[in-house]
Amino acid sequence: MLSLTKPLGDELVYRSKSYKVNLSFDVVLSFYEMLDDERLSDADKVMTAFEMFLGCEPNDADFTINAFKQIGKYISMKPYGNDVEDAKEVIRDPRRLYSFQQDAEAIYSSFYEQYGIDLIDVQGQLHWDKFKALFQGLGPNTYLQRIIDIRTRDPKDYQGEALAKLTEAKQYYELDINKTQKAKEAQFANLAQTLRSWATS
Repeated sequence: MLSLTKPLGDELVYRSKSYKVNLSFDVVLSFYEMLDDERLSDADKVMTAFEMFLGCEPNDADFTINAFKQIGKYISMKPYGNDVEDAKEVIRDPRRLYSFQQDAEAIYSSFYEQYGIDLIDVQGQLHWDKFKALFQGLGPNTYLQRIIDIRTRDPKDYQGEALAKLTEAKQYYELDINKTQKAKEAQFANLAQTLRSWATS
């Protein structure tokens, strides 16, 4: 996790020995994309992750598993909301709000718009901790945040033509991973609500 007083994390320790870890943002994003690849077994994912972050093939099972756990824990650390699960707080929308893969173009343009950073040019250079901090700081008028705003709007707050436009926008920006049967049923419910609003207007 980013610190203003300590160096960026770029190593792991195993049996009192330090190992250099590649934590550039594009490597981490490739790692997350790889985790969602259903064609790979869990064992393959651990092996691939080891090669991605450490740049070599693992030859020690215990070290490989330990490295995978350490790196996974580090890159998933966040400054806020770490106790939400323990407190069993209710999250308004438990579905994913963004996808690093599907929203790649929106993320790219948002970084360029707000920070003047070309994410393609800084692959292999921009550390994951810096990327995370900048990502969380994207303003409400950036392309990505406008999309997230649409995804999180409650259709109950709209009616008539406004509801129809919101429903259309939500369907357009819907993440593939959220297109479950439950999501489809909700879309039909929103459509029915739109029709009822039209009928009474």
